[in-house]
Amino acid sequence: MTISDIVRETLKTLNSNKMPLTPDNYAKMFCKIATKRGFDLIDCNRNKRFMSKLNPFLKEDTSKYNINTTEELLTYLIATLNRITGQEKNRQNLILVTLVKRLLQSMTVLHNKKASELANASLERIEYLADYNTFEIIKDKWFEFLTNYDESLFDKLKPYCHVDKSDLELTINEVVTALEHAKEDKTIESMASMIVSSLTPSLTDIMDDELATLSYELKNAPHIINTQDVQKRISNLVEKRIEIDREEVKNRILSLDELLGDVSDKIVNLVNNSSLSRDRISKIKRELQSFDHGKHNFETVKARLTKIADSLEVETDLLSKKMQKDDAVVRALQVKIKKLEGALSVAKKESKKDFLTALVSKRGLDEELNRVEKSFIRYKIEYSICFFDIDYFKKVNDTFGHEAGDVILKKLGAIFIDLKRDVDIIGRYGGEEFLAVLPNTPLSGALVFSEKVRKKVESFDFLYKNEAVPVTISVGVAHCNDYKDQKEMIAGADKALYAAKQTGRNRVMPEVL
Repeated sequence: MTISDIVRETLKTLNSNKMPLTPDNYAKMFCKIATKRGFDLIDCNRNKRFMSKLNPFLKEDTSKYNINTTEELLTYLIATLNRITGQEKNRQNLILVTLVKRLLQSMTVLHNKKASELANASLERIEYLADYNTFEIIKDKWFEFLTNYDESLFDKLKPYCHVDKSDLELTINEVVTALEHAKEDKTIESMASMIVSSLTPSLTDIMDDELATLSYELKNAPHIINTQDVQKRISNLVEKRIEIDREEVKNRILSLDELLGDVSDKIVNLVNNSSLSRDRISKIKRELQSFDHGKHNFETVKARLTKIADSLEVETDLLSKKMQKDDAVVRALQVKIKKLEGALSVAKKESKKDFLTALVSKRGLDEELNRVEKSFIRYKIEYSICFFDIDYFKKVNDTFGHEAGDVILKKLGAIFIDLKRDVDIIGRYGGEEFLAVLPNTPLSGALVFSEKVRKKVESFDFLYKNEAVPVTISVGVAHCNDYKDQKEMIAGADKALYAAKQTGRNRVMPEVL
């Protein structure tokens, strides 16, 4: 095929397609057919050669347009040249564009989300096309941002610290300082509450008015604890409390001594009107000496009664001739001794210490509950209680025996002692149920403590005769502020414990959020 053939085919194609025979249509169709027929003509590739000589910026820019002919290329170049008003103006524009970019880059690191987002969007727009229209759009967006900018968020900080809207760093430092002071205030408030609680006399209420006054002052202005005057008052109250407790103990000892003296007189009088023999009095002495009083401050009573028995033994020889044969009094004394032993046994059971778990007994818990409730009513010292109950304890006893149950109770007591604070009181409330009294503790703190105990019990290796015994506990927690009195509070904790049992056991209720 020759050039002439291509010319004829071009004319024929234009005619068949009913295209006007213009130079542009002829050139496009001619080059298209020539390329199709395998001809590489210089005239057909002239436009590509011209475009290949453009700089990279213009090459990239021309790729955005459909430029196929030399005339279209010339049209594009003329339009581009018309946009250029001179080298100096172009240089100024470049400097201004660079400056705007740097300002926008600076805004992206500002601590304002909307400003940063708008700055990034503006940068992307300039990078795409830095023309007049672009800057008009960016200008309008920033004008809208400044018009709608809300500085009222800074006003929320004014109740807590000084606010300088022109200096964000200074304002942040002021907020940090305010938070540190708030934390210090909370610590001082807690310390003040503990001081008032520790100053409360354990044996008498004689200091109530003074403590109530100090408690009120510290609660309303905790910082006064740092003043010399308040510290001096606290020091005086400490000395006064020690002296009051010492005097109270002295008075109670004297009362006990008078009571024992009266008992001695009555026994001597009874002997004078009885038919006691030396052997029988010796028997009474042996019975008195055989008392098992444990560790409940009965030793003084025992020593005094033994001394009375010694005196009776010495006096027996002198009184034997005067004694009557009736030994009813002796039998009555023996009955009384038996009753005394029974009373001591009951006292031991009702003592403040549970001997199996080494925790506080039910009686001790009742006294502690009464004490913290009085402190709450009088000084507003809050407290929480936690009921702990061993899950499926009856099953443990049935499977491993009651001795295994005692081992578990004892180990559980050791766990409580290990985890509790010095101010916390934990005791055996009955059977496999325990009660913790947590002074000066909010509900959240009581829940954390209960969860810590629950996890410790769950992971602890309880062993009986080298055999593992799985043990878990359920816990019900209550706080004094949530109930109108202590009776309702105890019922609330018991209800929470029941809920823990009903929802699967081995959990703390109410649940930790």
